[in-house]
This record gives sequence, C-alpha cells and structure tokens, in this order.
Amino acid sequence: MNRKGIPLLEELTIDSLISAFYHEFPQDFAYEGEQHPGWEFVYVEQGNIQIQADRDTYILKSGEMVCHQPMEFHCLRPYGGPAAAIIICFTCESPRIDWFRNKILSLTPRQKQYLNDIAATAGTLLEPKLPLQTARDGGMERAAAATVLQEQIVKNNLELLALSLMMSESVERQERVERYEQYLHRRNLTAEITTYLQENIHQNLRLEDLSQRFSYSLSSIRRIFKEETGESIMAYLAMMRMEKAKRLLRDTAMSVEAVASAVGYSSIYHFSNVFKNHTGKSPSKYRQEKS
Repeated sequence: MNRKGIPLLEELTIDSLISAFYHEFPQDFAYEGEQHPGWEFVYVEQGNIQIQADRDTYILKSGEMVCHQPMEFHCLRPYGGPAAAIIICFTCESPRIDWFRNKILSLTPRQKQYLNDIAATAGTLLEPKLPLQTARDGGMERAAAATVLQEQIVKNNLELLALSLMMSESVERQERVERYEQYLHRRNLTAEITTYLQENIHQNLRLEDLSQRFSYSLSSIRRIFKEETGESIMAYLAMMRMEKAKRLLRDTAMSVEAVASAVGYSSIYHFSNVFKNHTGKSPSKYRQEKS
C-alpha cells in the first residue's frame, strides 16, 4: 500500500505579484504606454477598451481579457465612452505561460470569480496606487498588515485562473487586429465618400461615379456606407443638400434658383418639391420665416 501518496506535479507556478487593481477609466483617459518584464492580465469589466500592443491595435470588449507578454510595449484607452478594468501584473517562469501569447479570452462566471477574489484580496495585500503611479514606479508595495494567508490566496487564485483559461476557447489576437483594421478601412472610406459628396454637392452625382472613383462595386459601396452611417448614400446626399439649402436660404441673399443649383438641382420645381417634403415649407416660405 502506497502510504506516501502520489507526488503532485505543477503545470504552472506564479512566482511574484507586481500589481493588481480595479480601476475606472474616464472617457478622456490617455496614457503614452509602458513595457516591463512581467506578464499582465487586462480584463474589461465595463465598456470597451482600445488596446495597442507593439504594432497591433484592437478593441477589447466587456467580459474579455488579454495577456501582455514581458517587455511588450502596450497602452490602453477607453473606446466609445468610460470603461473599467481589472489589471494584474505578475512574474511566471513556467514555460506553459507562453500559451497566453497573442490570446484574447472570454471569461466564464467561475473564471470571473477567481479574478474578483484576486482583486479583492490584493486590495488588502498591496498598498493602493493609481494606475499611472504603478506604471511609473514599477509596481505596488506589500501592505504593512498583509498576511501570508492573503498572499497564498492570491497566488492560488491566480494559478487557478491561468490554468482554467488554458482549457478555454480563445481568439488569436491577429484575428481581432484584422477586424479592427477592416473597421478602420470602412470608416475611412465612409469619411472619404462623405467629404467627396460635400465638395461636389452641386454636381449630378451618381452611385456609378462613386463606385468608379473609389474602386468598389456598387453593392459593396452601398453596404459599407449603410453599415457605417445607417443611411443609403443617396439618402445621405439628399439630407446634406437640404441642410446646405437651408443655410443658404437663411444666411444669404441668393435666389431660390441659385440655391437649387448650388445644391445640385437643375430644376427649381424639383428642388422646391423636395425641400417642401423635407421641411414642410416652400423655399420662399422658409426664408421668410427665418429672416
């Protein structure tokens, strides 16, 4: 009978804790970035965060976590509003930690509980610091009242979190980077189309002309613009024309015929009908009420 038991081997060991904190980031938070020898978990508690890691930029959504590897330059900022995150920095010499390179993970409720327990215990284990202070000073200090029990709770929970994540599904960072780059491309294309419409609002613009100018098929250019603005290109152009027409009628002495021509209508009657459908008033009536 084996009375000595079975030796328990270790897959992964966390060696030291550098920092651990929960922080709410205002919308205008900006940070030039950092790099350090530790590993760093960044979990988005609320909102969305734009991450830059070396040359990669991508969006990390609420409920997702990324791990920055040692000496990887990284910075973050809220995306589309305020955000909150739990950030844990640690050292680990176990070869298996390399699994986390370039991974984006969605946490299960149990994994989130490990994370919450780490943050809660670290709040009494470590002296509090603001994130920028932590980055500048190189880590947090052990609190005077900290106990070995608290240290082991953090260590155990951090190892359990890492081990459970290694059995989870993940997204390769490059996939998220490519999606972000596609998003930027669509947004930039939409901005270019909008600028072109504004600069050529007096012309007889057709979708075929835009398709040829921007080297996109009709179906693609329609779809991308609608996804980004919520409007079709021609509906957006009509709105731009009516807004400019209202400004010209209100702020200049141009004739109605000249205003119609300035916003791309060759027929004053067509312009008047469209303007009345848009505002509920004829161009002349609108000018009279706004003057």
